[in-house]
Amino acid sequence: MKNKIITILGLFLLMTAVAADELSDKQKQLDKIQKDVQQAENKISQNEAKKKKNETVIKNVKQAKQKTDVELRRSQSVANEKLQKLNSVNFELHNVEHNINELRSMQADQLDKMVRLSRKERSLGIVQKSQRSLSVMAVQTTEKLNHLGDTQYSLSHEQRSRGYEYNLASMDLKEKSSASSKLDQQARNLQAEQNKLTREQQQLQDRIAKLQKDKAQLESLIASLTSKPKPKPEGTEPKASAFSARTIAWPLKGRIIRGYGQETKAYNTSVVSNGIDIAVAEWTGVSAAADGTVIFSGSYGGQGKLLIIDHNNGFFTVYGYNNDLLVSTGATVKKGQTIAKSGMTGSASEPSLHFEVRKDGKAVNPLSYLE
Repeated sequence: MKNKIITILGLFLLMTAVAADELSDKQKQLDKIQKDVQQAENKISQNEAKKKKNETVIKNVKQAKQKTDVELRRSQSVANEKLQKLNSVNFELHNVEHNINELRSMQADQLDKMVRLSRKERSLGIVQKSQRSLSVMAVQTTEKLNHLGDTQYSLSHEQRSRGYEYNLASMDLKEKSSASSKLDQQARNLQAEQNKLTREQQQLQDRIAKLQKDKAQLESLIASLTSKPKPKPEGTEPKASAFSARTIAWPLKGRIIRGYGQETKAYNTSVVSNGIDIAVAEWTGVSAAADGTVIFSGSYGGQGKLLIIDHNNGFFTVYGYNNDLLVSTGATVKKGQTIAKSGMTGSASEPSLHFEVRKDGKAVNPLSYLE
């Protein structure tokens, strides 16, 4: 009879170890999913902050560009007006210079004729009427040249003045055009970044949706693992009755930094916490919440160093983020017994203890059962 009981106990421990290993693998996957969801949520929050900042900058840039474009159009109008005036002066000056050249050619021709007539008159000893006419015409040509010379001088002075004004207007136009182009490029760059952030957010939301689906499937699987019936040695009875409200001890005392349940974040996405996180100094003693058997003691990815206790009544308690584990798989523990030292392992963001209560494999609010 004694050998039979020993055999059954051995079989029981073996099955428990196998179930614990399977549970360990699935719990690791679940922890990884939770960590990935948190990282995706953080990235979405960062993207949202960048988008809000960019929206303000884009608005300011667009307002600045609108103001610059008004000034650009005004500068363009002024530059066109200055150019028209400069072209008009250039045209007048060109005509005057053309007329001066013609008059000078005419004057040279008149002087040549007058010289030839003068020689002829001296040889003949007479004064011809044509000589007098040429003299009058030469005087008139000279007067026209003097008048056109004055006009040329005045137009040349105006040309320099108009040219200076046009150069100033052109420089102002170039400056306004450059400023407008830079603002336009800045706005395009910011909008491109906004589009990129929007695409990243959509990708993150899709990833979170997939992670949440995977998490739900793993939760279901973990629940089935923890609720599997375990063989009991003949002649034994359950060691504890089902927990009722306020019947299990706090594993340690500290400030709750993360509560149980769903937490809504950016873009109406949410993360579900299966337990509570209690902030305490590292290496604080962690106590068993009730009598039970340790079904897992080891490292679990995002949960760090983790303990799971089966209380043999359909309830399990989970203790994560520990620095050190003081009991091994298969050990029997008593309520209040120190089983671990708290820490900051796994995905813990600060020194704390992650604590869960599971009923038939399903996470329940620990605060409903803690004393």
